[in-house]
Amino acid sequence: MAKFRVLRLITWLPPGGIEHKIAAVLPAMNRDLFEPHVCCIRERGPLADALEEAGVPVHVIPFRSRWDLRAHNRLRDLVVDLKADLVHSHMYRSNVPATVLKLRLPNLRVVGHYHNVDTWETRRQARLDAWMARRRDMNVAVSNAVRENVIHRLSLPPALIRTLHNGVDLERFHTVSAVERHAIRTQMGWTAGTRIILMAARLVPQKNHAFVLKQLPEIFRDAPRARCIFAGAGPELENLETLAGSLGIADRVTFLGRRDDIPRLLSAADIFMLPSLKEGFSNAILEAMACGLPVVASDVGGAREIIERGLNGYVIDVERESETVSVNAGQFIRHMKRLLTDDDFRLRLGAGAFARVRAFGLDSMVSDIENLYLDLLSRPSAPTQP
Repeated sequence: MAKFRVLRLITWLPPGGIEHKIAAVLPAMNRDLFEPHVCCIRERGPLADALEEAGVPVHVIPFRSRWDLRAHNRLRDLVVDLKADLVHSHMYRSNVPATVLKLRLPNLRVVGHYHNVDTWETRRQARLDAWMARRRDMNVAVSNAVRENVIHRLSLPPALIRTLHNGVDLERFHTVSAVERHAIRTQMGWTAGTRIILMAARLVPQKNHAFVLKQLPEIFRDAPRARCIFAGAGPELENLETLAGSLGIADRVTFLGRRDDIPRLLSAADIFMLPSLKEGFSNAILEAMACGLPVVASDVGGAREIIERGLNGYVIDVERESETVSVNAGQFIRHMKRLLTDDDFRLRLGAGAFARVRAFGLDSMVSDIENLYLDLLSRPSAPTQP
C-alpha cells in the first residue's frame, strides 16, 4: 500500500509549544500509512535537527512576504515533487500559502490549524482569514473554546472546523519516586519543607507574570516557606526582576531562564500556575498535570476543558472589557493559599490531575490526527466554499 505524503507547513521551528508538539507528533505517526515532511517558510530553527534525526525531512522555502510569488512557486513545486497528498498548516502566516496551494492544486487536501483565541487581526486580515478558511478542506482548533472563537470571528460554518486537543507525552512528563524527587530538590536548593510554586512560560506580557508578582506578598504572608520559580526566557525579564525587588520579594522569587529540563522541575515542584491573558489549549498545563501537580490557571482558551475546579486544580475567573482581560486576584490568592497550606488537599488535587490527564496523552492526539487525515483522503477533495 502506498503511503500518504503529508507536509506540515509552519513559519519555523523554535523551541515553542506548537513546534515541540509537531516535533513529538510527526515521528510518532504510523509510518506504514504516512510519510511526514515539514516545510518552514522563514528558517529552520533549533528543532529541525531533532525532526530529521527522527526521519522527518525538513524543507525551507523563505517567504519575503505573504505574496512572494517566487516562494509560492517553489512551494508548489515542492508539493508536486513530493507528490504530497495533504498539507497541514499552522497559524495565519502559514495558512496563507497553504490556501494558495489549494487554489492552484485543487486535488490537494489542505488543513489549517488554529492555536489561540486570536484578537490581533485587523478587519482586512480577518476577512482574508475567513475567505481562506472556507477554501480549505478542513480547519482544526486546539480546544472547543478556540473552535467557537473561530466560528464566531470568521462566521465559519461549524462543519468546516473540528476540535483536536493537544496531547502530552506521558513518557517524558510523569511523576517520579520520592527518592528522585528529593534528589532533584536538593540539587535545586529546595529544602524539604519549602513549597515550590512553578510557572514555566515565556516572559512575555501574555503570560501575566507581573500579575503573579503583585499577588505574591499577600500569598507569602500565609505561606512563609513558599518560593516562586519562573522557568522561561523573554523580553520582560528585566522589568519583572525590578518589580520583584520593588515588592520586597526578590529573595523568594527565582528566574531560571530558558530550561531544557522542564519535566525534571515539574516533578519536583508542588503547584503549577498559569494565569495567562490568552491561551488556546496550554501544553504547559498538560505537562504539569502529567507530573502530578495541581494547576491554578486563568479561565482563558480551553483551560476549563481539562481543569475541574476543586478536583485537579482551579480555573480563575477573568473579566473581559473590549480587548482587555484581567484575572480575578482575590480568587487567585485564595486558591493559592489553600494549596500552599493544606498538604492533604494539595496532594489530592495533584493525584486528580495525574488521573485526568491520561485522557490527553500524545498517543490519543496522534490517533486523532491520523483519523482526520484518513477521513479527508478517503473522500473527494472538498470544493471551495463561497
